[in-house]
Amino acid sequence: MSRQALSFERLRDEECSLLSTEDELDILDLFESVMNSSPDLDVEQTSQRFVDGLIKLAPGKSLATQSLPRSTWSALSRIACCIDHRHYGQDVLVTTVRKLNGVEGWKGLPEIWTAMRENWNLSPTYNLEDIEDKDEREFTTKEWLNLNSLAARMYSGSHVRFFASFAIHQLSVGLEGERKGNDGPDPETCLQVSCEWAVQSGWRLMRESLLNTFADPKEDLETRYSNPYSIGPLFTGLRGFSLERWGFWKRRLVELREVDIYNEITYKLIDEAIEMMTGIERDIFKKSYVEASSPS
Repeated sequence: MSRQALSFERLRDEECSLLSTEDELDILDLFESVMNSSPDLDVEQTSQRFVDGLIKLAPGKSLATQSLPRSTWSALSRIACCIDHRHYGQDVLVTTVRKLNGVEGWKGLPEIWTAMRENWNLSPTYNLEDIEDKDEREFTTKEWLNLNSLAARMYSGSHVRFFASFAIHQLSVGLEGERKGNDGPDPETCLQVSCEWAVQSGWRLMRESLLNTFADPKEDLETRYSNPYSIGPLFTGLRGFSLERWGFWKRRLVELREVDIYNEITYKLIDEAIEMMTGIERDIFKKSYVEASSPS
């Protein structure tokens, strides 16, 4: 777990306007203050101090432009993009979300899906014909990996139920082949992101696979790429979650591990994802074996 010094200079760049309201800037200031004043890697204590600070901020907010929860999620998303996917600050953020789910004003996590979905409109682009079409607020590839790390961690917990579309879409675009007309992240970034989803939310993904969540045998092939639960060109099974698709993802990771074109970070992420998925399968087998062996 990394504890390197964090930098939020890009978020304070007035030309980019990455944080669009005073509320969001105040939340950034609060988070930075809490992190800088925390003497050790105590995630629970640090997140609680952050939550306490957010509660104190709330009464003084005019909230003229958007709700405080919406400002919170928007600020946390941008803060996350500046925190390495293996930095303990990511755990502080996701624990903060869990705690806010029980706080009046944030209870039920209102607007969190909408705020996160807006980030997908600013994903990195790599094959636009006109560079002037790029939005200066667009995430860099590193920021995109960091943001997805936060989303995957939140999806892993039972307190966030709404991110299934993000999970399955990122795994699909990273492991099931490049879609026609794709102007999103480059293939290696997509692969890194899919690995991070497997690492951070592997147990949740397995649970949904066992339940065949969103599986649909009647998918319209003409709209398969516009549906976030849909399959990519290399996978021939049903859309949604399934053990068949889980198995395909794992086999694809093993195949890509043997391709000598990626950087060191990518191979490390692939190894972590394979290890996570294998460990989950092993644990489920052990549990099933013990239950089958137990006297009725």
